[in-house]
Amino acid sequence: MSNPVIINKVVEANQIDHNNHMHDSEYNKVFSEAVNEFNYTHGLSLKEREVLQYTMFTLEEHTTYLAELTLNSAYRIEVYIYDYDYKRVHFFLMLYTDEDELAATNEVIMMGIDSNKRKSAPFPSDYHQNIANYYSQQGTIDWPKQLGHQIGIPKKEN
Repeated sequence: MSNPVIINKVVEANQIDHNNHMHDSEYNKVFSEAVNEFNYTHGLSLKEREVLQYTMFTLEEHTTYLAELTLNSAYRIEVYIYDYDYKRVHFFLMLYTDEDELAATNEVIMMGIDSNKRKSAPFPSDYHQNIANYYSQQGTIDWPKQLGHQIGIPKKEN
């Protein structure tokens, strides 16, 4: 397991909107896919979910857009864990351009779910141990100001 999980991609034509840059929904899609990739490789693959009758639900999410990505732009997503407990994990993802410019961030809290009861449930032990190891091995991170950002229109004096 690499730490951090890094996903490399290129903006495709079907991701471009009428403003000639990557559509906001596409940022959320690639962030979601990155979290899925993390979970699939850390103890919650689709097969493991089926066997365990366990899944993950998103509780809250926040995305910030800091720079445009246009057609054929290469980018990478880095996946970090900001916090976790026995049934929730707080991911923080950073999307960088191929020139190492921070282009977007995504913060998401996910909760473990018993698939039969459709209720929250503690993480399976392997997954819990994997996220604990990942968290402890990611070292000290200089978190960007977007972490925990509250949405709003800044008030300016006239």
